[in-house]
Amino acid sequence: MFERILKQQIMNKVLYSLVPLMLFAIYLFGWRVLAVVAVANIFAYITEYLFIYKKKGGKVSMAAFVTATLVAMTLPPTIPLWISAVAAIISIAFGKMVFGGFGTNMFNPAILGRTFVYISFPNQMTISWIKPFTGFPGGFSFWSNSKAMETGATILNQQRMGVVGLHSLTDAFTGIVPGSLGETSALLIILSGLYLIFSKTAKWQPMLGTAASILIFNAIFYPASNPLYFLFSGGAMFGIVFMTTDPVSQPKGKISLWIYAVLIGFLTVFIRRFSLFAEGFMFALLLANSFMPLIDYGVESLSKTGAKK
Repeated sequence: MFERILKQQIMNKVLYSLVPLMLFAIYLFGWRVLAVVAVANIFAYITEYLFIYKKKGGKVSMAAFVTATLVAMTLPPTIPLWISAVAAIISIAFGKMVFGGFGTNMFNPAILGRTFVYISFPNQMTISWIKPFTGFPGGFSFWSNSKAMETGATILNQQRMGVVGLHSLTDAFTGIVPGSLGETSALLIILSGLYLIFSKTAKWQPMLGTAASILIFNAIFYPASNPLYFLFSGGAMFGIVFMTTDPVSQPKGKISLWIYAVLIGFLTVFIRRFSLFAEGFMFALLLANSFMPLIDYGVESLSKTGAKK
């Protein structure tokens, strides 16, 4: 089995950066978190293996495990394990392998899988949320939170409905709030992002550009609210650090990268403000991915025209 895995050091670094978020998710929601992640990884491996096993020298890329872990960390703690499997299968099969495998995908595979299950299973993905454990040892002493700890909405849902005061900005930043497994703590996500930048695993431009864009457009669309609430809530921070920085699905030029980041930020806020969906980031990223070739082509054409003049 292990000899059929393609070693990729850069992908290992992404997995290392996810370890603190995974440990914090266990603290918040119990050891069931590992089951959700493990199921996603198993089915991601099987899916990619079925595509490549007949190829001479074909190996499952470490990127498959990164994709599986990322998509699992975007799921609610109450998610049925079979939906975690579906998310991983869709991410690998339709997010990567149908385009030709590693390095050829147009869309971010993890966000594609997450979007599929979000639309297909809205009750499991948007309705059932649970309050996190607090104090010591938190979820490390439990398999999962009990039904008695269910809550109605995440902090992002509450903000969109105009419900304020239930969670402080500090709660949103540190992550002691209901939410998906890896998306609650903006603090840990930022630290993971810094590790990725300083280890030269990811570029800082899409992170900074998308975050700034979200803050600016939140200030425009929600002038009476603190834009930091919306940045630290939902999947925005997680997506900024781990999804926008995907080297395959992001633009290649420097100017294109900034345009791409601003577009993601604008679309995230626009979708959150005017659509029925509380979480706009995944739709925003997929739309930006689809525009990526056009952005690169347009910027390159303008550069050549300017050079001729």
